[in-house]
Amino acid sequence: MGINQNLHTKISLLHLLIFFLRIIPATTGHRLKLFPLHHQLNYRYSVDIKLGTLGNQVKPLVDAGCGFIWSQWSRTSSHPERYKTYKRLPCNHPLCARNICKCIKNQRVCTIPYGSSGNKYTLAQSIDTFHIAGSQKQKTDIVFGCSNQQPLNLSGILGLDRSPVSLIVTLGKDIPSHDWENIQTTHLIHTDHSTLFLNLTDTSVEGQRLGLSPSLFSLKNGGVFLDTGIQYTVLPKTACDKVNKVFESYFKGKLKKIDSVYWNLKPCYKLIPGFNAYPTMTFHFEGADLEAEYTHVKDEGLGVTCTAVLLGRRTVIGAVQQWGTRFIFYVNRNVLRFYKDDCSRN
Repeated sequence: MGINQNLHTKISLLHLLIFFLRIIPATTGHRLKLFPLHHQLNYRYSVDIKLGTLGNQVKPLVDAGCGFIWSQWSRTSSHPERYKTYKRLPCNHPLCARNICKCIKNQRVCTIPYGSSGNKYTLAQSIDTFHIAGSQKQKTDIVFGCSNQQPLNLSGILGLDRSPVSLIVTLGKDIPSHDWENIQTTHLIHTDHSTLFLNLTDTSVEGQRLGLSPSLFSLKNGGVFLDTGIQYTVLPKTACDKVNKVFESYFKGKLKKIDSVYWNLKPCYKLIPGFNAYPTMTFHFEGADLEAEYTHVKDEGLGVTCTAVLLGRRTVIGAVQQWGTRFIFYVNRNVLRFYKDDCSRN
């Protein structure tokens, strides 16, 4: 299926991200936490959070491939130091990553790389109160970074991997398993890493197995993980070339291939009005198959559609290919469960 890439069109689709967490104290029982996600053009997602006693609202990017939480601040009246609950993260705090942080004026300041560009951002580590939209309660003593930089047109980053500073680890624990119809289960691997790695063995295009070597997706070659912070799926060269070759074969006689590059994507094709016969792409995990119905982006105004796959050094399943699927991470059990769902309904 193709997703409309017209950046001048308002997209009002609302998605929900489910975190199955138990909020401390444990005696309160198991609760499902539903955080409303707002679709920001370009297939990125944000969530509304209020910081501190003044409830300053921020809209960070939701990123399952990152651990850090940070918000953009300036030395103005909105700086969190105005809040009664605000504290600087001391240099001897156990969550300080000494390999990327240093002590400045009795506060840990960290420099982290972020994004495919590898740009580095400086974060002054802090502790304060969070209130997440859709939640009844505030959560105190959340560790996050303050920075006058931000990589996108949002007000920060909300990391969701299993780093000690991520929101998932900070908020809670697993709840009991639930049985949904047609749910699939696979295991998280390399559990000594903060990234939520998966065991991918092969891929298919429109039901055709590509016969890729599982070693392409090994940790030695960067591993495989889902990432809502990346728009399109990234594949190493051997896999990327083979996927694109099968897509090109599928479109032969249907759409004309063009040489131009759009949205940093290629190959691209001249779009025929009303065309919607896009092929699926399936990721074959250990014990589960993730079928991505959305494999291309299109702009009907330009009359162009492009394969939503990028060349990279590792395998990352991006936001476009995750559309129409609900994912449940049981982080403490090292399990991922997922099933098809219309996330716009609830």
